[in-house]
Amino acid sequence: MFERTLKKKRIYKGRIVGLREDTVRLSNKVISRREIVEHPGAVAIVAVTKDKKMVLISQFRKPAERTLLEIPAGLVHKGERAIDGARRELMEEAGYKAGRIREIFRGYSSPGYSTEVIRFYLAGNLEKVEQNCDSDEIIYVREYPIKKCLKMLRAGKIRDNKTAIGILLVNLTPSPSPW
Repeated sequence: MFERTLKKKRIYKGRIVGLREDTVRLSNKVISRREIVEHPGAVAIVAVTKDKKMVLISQFRKPAERTLLEIPAGLVHKGERAIDGARRELMEEAGYKAGRIREIFRGYSSPGYSTEVIRFYLAGNLEKVEQNCDSDEIIYVREYPIKKCLKMLRAGKIRDNKTAIGILLVNLTPSPSPW
């Protein structure tokens, strides 16, 4: 299966995302249109303390119109390696420096309409540092035992998909320490 792009039309280009409409020919020869949100990609950090707690953050999310509990995450700056972006986001949002960090998963957030790929990192050997949020962020740091995170997910108290994936990944790991 494939879709051959016949034409691309730029609709919007913003600071973070773009929107385009592609005209495509499907493998069965049907012509169709696809609305695509262009996203530079992101990193998400599953940070585990030495006492087996996950570092989560809470912040108000305007699209959801509620405060959500999430794993630290963010965009990778232009020219920045993804792993360096993960280290930076962990320090900025959660106030932790990772002594050890490694990629454990990457996947599309919503491939039906978006190009966004999220790279998940497992971070350990954490050292508390000063939180340094962006000026437009109000973030509170929380730590929960790994098993409690799973219970909160099952109870519907965690509604963010990247956080759900992070919790499931760390619960699938025999030892939630990065090493």
